[in-house]
Amino acid sequence: MNIIVVFLIAIGLSFDVFAVALVEGAMLAKIEKTKLVIICAIFSLWQMLALVAGDLFSRIPFFYNTAHGISVLWTIVSTIMFFCLSAFMFYKAFNGKPVFESVHEINFRKVFFTAIIVSIDAFVAGVGMGFLGAELLWESIILEVITVLFVIGGLFTGYRLGAEQKPKVLFLGACFLLAASIDVVVRYFVLV
Repeated sequence: MNIIVVFLIAIGLSFDVFAVALVEGAMLAKIEKTKLVIICAIFSLWQMLALVAGDLFSRIPFFYNTAHGISVLWTIVSTIMFFCLSAFMFYKAFNGKPVFESVHEINFRKVFFTAIIVSIDAFVAGVGMGFLGAELLWESIILEVITVLFVIGGLFTGYRLGAEQKPKVLFLGACFLLAASIDVVVRYFVLV
C-alpha cells in the first residue's frame, strides 16, 4: 500500500479527533499543558489500539489465507470500507448537533469514552489497510504523530474560534478519506 494513501487515511481519521478536541477546547477557560498531554495520550493510545486491532483482525488465518487467494475481493472490501468511512464523516458534517458552549473543566472520563468511540473509525481503517498489505509500523507511526498534532490543533482552534467550526472540520476529514478511497480505486483497479 502506498504511503500517500496511509497519510490521507491518517489525516482523515485525525480530523474526527480534531473535531472532538475542538469542542473540548471551546469549553476551556485556559489550556493547561499537563491536561493537553493527557488528552493527547488518551486519543493517541486509543487510535493506536484500534488501528493495530483492525490490522490484526485482517490477519486472522481465515481472512489472511483467503486474502492471498482472492486478493481482488479483499481490495474491493477495503475500498468499500474507505468509502463508507468517508460517507459517515460527510453525514456527521452535515447532520451534526449544535454545540452549546459553556466554560468548564475537562471531563477526562467523557474524553476517554469519546476517544473509544472515535477510534472505531481507526479500527475499520486498520482492517482495510491490513487487507491491502500496508505496513503496520508505518501506519501506526503516521497515525500517532498526526493524531497528537490534530488534538493540539483542535484544542487551540476551539479555544480561539469556538465549536462552530466542527462541521467544517468533519467535512475536511471526509474529503481526505474520499481522496484516499479514490486513490485506492485508481491504484488497484485503473492502473493495473
